[in-house]
Amino acid sequence: MTEQRSGTGHFGRRLLALLMALVMLLSMYLGYRAQIRFSGLNYVGQISEYAARVTADNTGYLSRSTLDRAWTILRATIRSPQTCEDYEMYASIAIAREDYAGATEYLQGCIDTYQGSDDEELATLYLRQAGVYVLTENYGEALVRLDRTLELNPAQPSALLLRAQMNYMAGDTQKALEDLTAYKALDNSDPVILAALGEVYEGVGDYDSAIECYTAGITDEAAYQTHYFVDRARCLLLTGDAAAAREDLETYFTREGEDPDGEAAAMLAMCRMNDGDYAGALAMFHRSATDGYAAPHLLYSQSMLCAFLCGEYETATRDGEKAIELTEAAGEDSADLRFRTGLAYMVQQAYDLAVEHFTAAVQRDETLQDVSYYLGVCAMGQEDLELAVEHFTASVEKDESVTVSLYNRAICYLQLGKRREAKSDLTAVLERDDDPELTAQAQELLDSL
Repeated sequence: MTEQRSGTGHFGRRLLALLMALVMLLSMYLGYRAQIRFSGLNYVGQISEYAARVTADNTGYLSRSTLDRAWTILRATIRSPQTCEDYEMYASIAIAREDYAGATEYLQGCIDTYQGSDDEELATLYLRQAGVYVLTENYGEALVRLDRTLELNPAQPSALLLRAQMNYMAGDTQKALEDLTAYKALDNSDPVILAALGEVYEGVGDYDSAIECYTAGITDEAAYQTHYFVDRARCLLLTGDAAAAREDLETYFTREGEDPDGEAAAMLAMCRMNDGDYAGALAMFHRSATDGYAAPHLLYSQSMLCAFLCGEYETATRDGEKAIELTEAAGEDSADLRFRTGLAYMVQQAYDLAVEHFTAAVQRDETLQDVSYYLGVCAMGQEDLELAVEHFTASVEKDESVTVSLYNRAICYLQLGKRREAKSDLTAVLERDDDPELTAQAQELLDSL
């Protein structure tokens, strides 16, 4: 089942710009022809009346835009188009004036009255009509005209490119790839066009070809645009080359620095995080959120982790709270976020807030590991030893963090004056012998007892 894609993207706009440039050149030529024909018109009447009319006409004429003047000349010359050439003149001026509805009708008239035998010439008319339909976002009609164009001229590169874009937007990636393959087989190596193809290759999942296209946009002077570094980095990440992606993104920020949707900063943050540069990643996650990244809850959940790993626990709790707020507002699960935010509060000895988040986390997901253990640690910090014993006991029963829970429970028993229970737990720690540090400490305590 296909899925309609929204917007034409950079690819469509660039290809249409190339087509429209040709249309504008044709419009200038036709306007020149129309002026010559207009100069041959005669007015009937007295010379004084003729002079007055010329003066009035010229005054109004000169105060209008060039396109409006051309349109006035055309309408004065050809009241109603009759031939293919007449329709083509009307269509060209209509396109230039952005009267796309009129342009499609005139181009259809041009096609209907075409009497030549040149299939390539007729194919060009269908291509122009398809381009106008694209401009009005009538992609279904555009596809029909593009199919007709390629029936008449299978080697029409512009038609192959536009149809690839239309099929891609309609979700038919296989047809899009077929058209792109046919286009490349024509040996059209214009780097500007090649760079524009990157978006479609990326959209259909051919990341290696997309990288090739974006590389053309980076290395060729005519095609160069700084954002190709971001585009190539995105594809490099999808192919698993995080190191090369980071290099491209660092270069982008050095040369450009603009990131209107926060995408580049978010990707660079992930690259830095992957390299263990948590401070650098933290800065980029925050920048991405400021620049308007579309899913800020994801950014804050990652920045919280980076801040925790950097030892910036206040930042970790602040980002964690923001991530929780945004995640829950989006109707998504926040259990893990609450658990990690609780850890950040616990490290700061803000035990009340830590317990609040641990409790909320396990309410949302009963399968979370080690919650009972950390609740026991918080209870110890609050000097509620009886409650701590309960939590450590629950942790042991769940087979979570058993050795450290036994050791901590032994400490609580000692402070509660329950030496026999403490010895039992310390002996259990020695028997498990899976944590050298705790084993040594348990032995030392047993010896002292």
